[in-house]
Amino acid sequence: MEEGKKVIFLCTGNICRSPMAEALFKHAVAALPKDDPVRKLEIISAGTSALNGMPMSQNSEKALEKVGVKLDGHVSKRLTQQMLDDCFCLLAMERCHLSQVKARFFGLPKRSFTLLDFVDGASDKDIADPYGYGLPVYEDVLGEIASAVHPILNYIRNELQKNS
Repeated sequence: MEEGKKVIFLCTGNICRSPMAEALFKHAVAALPKDDPVRKLEIISAGTSALNGMPMSQNSEKALEKVGVKLDGHVSKRLTQQMLDDCFCLLAMERCHLSQVKARFFGLPKRSFTLLDFVDGASDKDIADPYGYGLPVYEDVLGEIASAVHPILNYIRNELQKNS
């Protein structure tokens, strides 16, 4: 069976955490050499309970802008079986998101984790939802997400090299 081509960042509504993760990861990938295998993957985000077509939250945009990152034209998407069928790696904000995927779809992709599974010493594996809180909470969440970006990038690169 051919490997999927999508890296999917997953949260609940796809308007706060997963778009921030998508933006940070795309930013990191853009800095890689042109021939890096990670650049061949499609990086997207989705939500377990998203309403399709919603914009990213303003505080998510502001938090990203403070670190010089943008995600132009983001609209929320609900996770689908088709996305999962083409998934190389699923990265959820919370363990409950992985449980929901397992319960609602045809199982989890073989590479399914929370972002904080990649952060040594993370006492909790869940990144809390900042929805409804002020900008400082979004900035804290962005920091948690950012701490996982390079370990995830290294993991994905290693997995791609194993399969080549």
